[in-house]
Amino acid sequence: MIYTANITTPANTAKTDPKVTTLSVTKGLVYRVEVFFPNGSQGLMGVAVKDGLFQLWPSTIGDYFICDDATIAFEDLLEKEAAPFEFQVVTYNEDELFEHFVAVRVGLVSREVFLARFLPTKSHEYLADLLLRLATERKELEMLQRDLISDAPLEWQLSIVPAQDVEILSNE
Repeated sequence: MIYTANITTPANTAKTDPKVTTLSVTKGLVYRVEVFFPNGSQGLMGVAVKDGLFQLWPSTIGDYFICDDATIAFEDLLEKEAAPFEFQVVTYNEDELFEHFVAVRVGLVSREVFLARFLPTKSHEYLADLLLRLATERKELEMLQRDLISDAPLEWQLSIVPAQDVEILSNE
C-alpha cells in the first residue's frame, strides 16, 4: 500500500514554527519513500518525516529535503510495529509571497508480503507451513538431545550419585 500526504504550506512558515501534518499508516514494513516537489518552490520549502519525536528522513537530524521540480525517491526498510500508526511530515516555507505544495508517499506492506517478493512462486501458506515444520523438527531434536544427555551421564554426574543408584540411572 502507498500512503500519501498532499501538503500545502503557507508562505512565511518558519523552520522554528513548521507545519506538522499527520500521515496515517498501518502496521507494517516501510519499503519505499518518495517526496515530490512540483515546480515553483525554488528551494524555499523543506520537508522532513518523523516518527513521534524521532526524525526518520532525511536521516541527518535537523536537515530537510529541499528541491524544486523533482522527486526524491529511495528504498528503505523500517518496521512500524507500535501504535500510533502514523508519521509526522514537517514542512516549512521561507517564500514571502507564495504557498508551496509537496507530496509525500510512503510504501508500506506487511512483513509477509515483503518477503513474498523474494519467493514469488511460494505462497504465504507454504511458508507458514514450512516454518511450522522447522519448529517441530527443532523441538524433536531438542527432546532427542535431552534424552541422550540423560541416558549417558558424565563422570562428574556419576561422582555425585550414590553408588547404589548408578545402576538405576544407567538403565533409564
